[in-house]
Amino acid sequence: MSTLRAARRVRVKDDVLAVLRAAILGGEFAPGEHLGETELAERLEVSRGPVRDALATLAHEGLVLVEPHKGARIPLLSRRDVEEVFSLRLALEVLAGREAIRNATDSDLRALTAALDPIETALAGNDRRAVTDADLQFHDAFYRAAHHQRLQRAWQNLRSQVSLCLFSRNTVATTSREVVIDEHANLIRHLSDRDETALVDAIGHHLTSAFDRLAQHYPA
Repeated sequence: MSTLRAARRVRVKDDVLAVLRAAILGGEFAPGEHLGETELAERLEVSRGPVRDALATLAHEGLVLVEPHKGARIPLLSRRDVEEVFSLRLALEVLAGREAIRNATDSDLRALTAALDPIETALAGNDRRAVTDADLQFHDAFYRAAHHQRLQRAWQNLRSQVSLCLFSRNTVATTSREVVIDEHANLIRHLSDRDETALVDAIGHHLTSAFDRLAQHYPA
């Protein structure tokens, strides 16, 4: 079922952006597919202006490619793309872990623990899109626990590309409870213990194993 719908008239620009982002991350458009402004505007029942603005923002997020005289299209992720996303994410998340060791509050730890429940629910329902969303929401809470504003902004700039990679992983590779529940629970445990070495090691294992599961589906 299509997730594209008529955009709401309140804050049309923001709504168009949200609708297109959700459609891309949900796999509604095929890799390499051209995104025509006129066609999208007709489907969303808006003018071309908000669509053009949304595509520019999505290009900044890495979710579309905008080429001169060719318009916008969905990128074809290569192994190199995935490597770059995961290597940058690893660097950011290790820093987030180190900062969280020093700055996380009891409230942050409760928020992280609560964030496991939506992952469990999505996994039980075999809803791959929901698993991806809940996974990202857990990591949103993890970055918030670092209490580092510039780091959190860097994560937000990368988040959409991580989402695209995660959804690809959850689509082509088997996702288990051990991966999406136990590994996250380990992060909480090490953070609660204020064990920086163990936390950094757990972050490395969590992200490297996620990359390995996805990278095997891309040619070297």
